Amino acid sequence: MSDLEQDLRLAERAARGDETAWKAIYDSTSDRLFSLLCFQIGDREQALDLLQDTYLRAFSKLGTYRGDAPLSVWLRRIAFRKAMDWKRTILQRIKRTVELNDTTAVEHPDPEHIRFDHERAAFTAALTQLSPNQRAVLLLREWEAWSFEEVADLLGCKPSTARVHHVRAKEKMRTLLNDDPAWVEADGLEGQPV
Repeated sequence: MSDLEQDLRLAERAARGDETAWKAIYDSTSDRLFSLLCFQIGDREQALDLLQDTYLRAFSKLGTYRGDAPLSVWLRRIAFRKAMDWKRTILQRIKRTVELNDTTAVEHPDPEHIRFDHERAAFTAALTQLSPNQRAVLLLREWEAWSFEEVADLLGCKPSTARVHHVRAKEKMRTLLNDDPAWVEADGLEGQPV
């Protein structure tokens, strides 16, 4: 039995109310979905909420899963759409309530709440400078080892467009990290390369 057939059987069992099947789906996918949401959203608490929303949506739509792609990919599509919907909602709220000016346009999240060493903090800050599509392509290609075809399917674009997003994301990350002294220097090392 192929992996896709196993995923389909597991989804069918879960859709019929088999709690062990649903737990198996959750256990095998939740860590990666949470990581994806954290990088897309940038806030662990909100990512946890969206993870829960993802599984609620998946549970209600499990009967529509046809087994054309791995179950994990199907769930990532749902999670990615949840993240994009959340961002659109936040942007609409901001546009309605705040008039952007020079001070509000350059504010960044409070670095005191980031619990990474300085290299990871610089990398995470650089990721936030990418467009959502660039960030998704970069993370899915580099960390998840997805093909451009899989990424394009998730984003709803052509593989060539996914490749362009990937190249631009890498170029922008290279520029941002080369310009960021936190990436190059560590406290107390007087400018020694890290």
